[in-house]
Amino acid sequence: MKYSTILKKNETTHKCPFCHEKKENMLQEGKYFFVVPARAAYTKHHLLIIPKRHVNTLTTLTHAELLEMHKLVDIRAKKLHKKYAEVNLLLRDGLVKNHIIKKSVNHLHFHLLPHVGIHIESPSQQSPENRQRLDEKAYAKTANSYKKAFLS
Repeated sequence: MKYSTILKKNETTHKCPFCHEKKENMLQEGKYFFVVPARAAYTKHHLLIIPKRHVNTLTTLTHAELLEMHKLVDIRAKKLHKKYAEVNLLLRDGLVKNHIIKKSVNHLHFHLLPHVGIHIESPSQQSPENRQRLDEKAYAKTANSYKKAFLS
């Protein structure tokens, strides 16, 4: 079945697919998180690390949840690195309605993606080849503006 069909059905019924995951599909289960193969995989051996508690943002996780998440990422990434040179960790944070991040499930989750490049579509639709690296002056200015925006 098409992934988009399932997403529309879940949205209509307000059913979270991660809150109803079957234990027999779990590769690993902790107190706060579980690991499953991705149902709509981007690549072979694509894994998802999902909190059991229904949350949308990383900042809502407790310290204990964050520790377990890190442990599961570490365990699974090491296993994937035995087969693949590159493994990417992608956080899916926020809500589905954000058209920039193109998230498909309203439940925080992490993707472990072996052997795949990550292309980020910016709001300006810059191609990766056309991105510019900031010089020292521009970089210092950007760092200061981020400090004002995010550390105060």
